[in-house]
Amino acid sequence: MTTQKKKANGDNFSNAWNNSASFEKLADAGRENMEIIAVATSIAAEGFGAVNQAWLSFAKSTMERNGAAAEAIFASKDAASAVELQANWARSAFDNYVTESSKISEMAVKTANDAIAPIRACVDGAVEKFGESAS
Repeated sequence: MTTQKKKANGDNFSNAWNNSASFEKLADAGRENMEIIAVATSIAAEGFGAVNQAWLSFAKSTMERNGAAAEAIFASKDAASAVELQANWARSAFDNYVTESSKISEMAVKTANDAIAPIRACVDGAVEKFGESAS
C-alpha cells in the first residue's frame, strides 16, 4: 500500500470517528438496544413466572387427586371395585396430564414469542435501515 493511500485511509478513519454525530448515533443505538433487551427480559420473566405457577398448581392438584384416588382404592370393598377405581384414576390422570401439559406448553411458546417480538422488531428496523443505505 502506498504512503498516500495509507494516509487517505487514516484520514477517512479519523474523520469518521471524529464526527460527534456518529458517536451520538452509536450511543443512541446502544441505549435503544439495551432498552429493548430490558423489555424482552421483563416479558420473559413475567411469562415464565406464570408458566412456573401453572406447573406448581398442576402438581399440587395432581397430588391431591392422587391422594383421593388412593384413599378410594384402599377403601374399596373388593378387588374388582379397586381395579375399576384404579383404571378410572389412570385414565383421568393421563387425560388431565395431556390437557395441562398442552396448556402449559402453549403458555411457554406464547411467552417466548412475546419476549422475542421487541428484538425481532429492532432487527427488522436495522435490516430496513441497512437496505435503504445500501440502495
